[in-house]
Amino acid sequence: MKKKKRIPIIAAALSLVAPGLGQLYNGQILKGIIFFLAFLLIPTILFLVGLPSQFLGLAAIFIIAFCLWVFIIAEAFVAAKRKKEVVLKAYNKWYLYLIIILLVNGTYFIPRDSTANFASKVLGFRVYKIAAGSMEPTLLIGDYLVTDSKYFKKAEPQRGDLVICRNPKDPSKDFVERVIALEGEKIEVNNKQVYINDEVLPESYVVHNDVNSDMAIRDNFGPEVVPPNCCFVLGDNRDNSMDSRWWGSIPLGNIKGKPLYIYWAKDKSRIGIKLG
Repeated sequence: MKKKKRIPIIAAALSLVAPGLGQLYNGQILKGIIFFLAFLLIPTILFLVGLPSQFLGLAAIFIIAFCLWVFIIAEAFVAAKRKKEVVLKAYNKWYLYLIIILLVNGTYFIPRDSTANFASKVLGFRVYKIAAGSMEPTLLIGDYLVTDSKYFKKAEPQRGDLVICRNPKDPSKDFVERVIALEGEKIEVNNKQVYINDEVLPESYVVHNDVNSDMAIRDNFGPEVVPPNCCFVLGDNRDNSMDSRWWGSIPLGNIKGKPLYIYWAKDKSRIGIKLG
């Protein structure tokens, strides 16, 4: 039977790009399969039990996955150094290694929206990047959010909730807005002040950066009653937001999730901030 020297750096590199592949290279197929499944399933299980609902939970998942990845790489390196030579098996072929690498990293070749939608349905969480300033100062351009995709399957939206919603005018686009009025309530904007059922709505989160009040719809809207199974949403950056003042109330079915916290931001002091 043909023997061949194992090169530690190659074993480590293979497990770097595909966890467990370095062990396969070393002739340890069972160990390689176990390591790969552990690397895949442990984070998945932690997602399924809801650990990412808190920032520290998400951080713990990344730390666990990173430590496991480093261990698998190091183990492949050390095992190759100890073995020096192994009896080559049928699976010790360069083209099989390449196929495995492509399969393991295949998600990079799948459209991002498809993988995000799949992860959202299976794991219940999804990440978004803020690309516009309509929710400033609550959310800034460049903030990354973790959202609970299943939150509103268990609870009804409440006034003040931040929501991820499909744009009624362009369903391919998602927006972050704040729920302001619920079904059956009368909503009115009079000279930028919001009224719910003829009472002033206190809004400590709102900013008005444009002192001009000559935009009819933006600054003076309604009164209008929110239809059944709908809600009325507005951006916190009230003078620079496209929202229900232009679209009208949105169906509850357009709501795709609830933002939980900022997990990454240009301003590192914002990382971990909980969202209402």
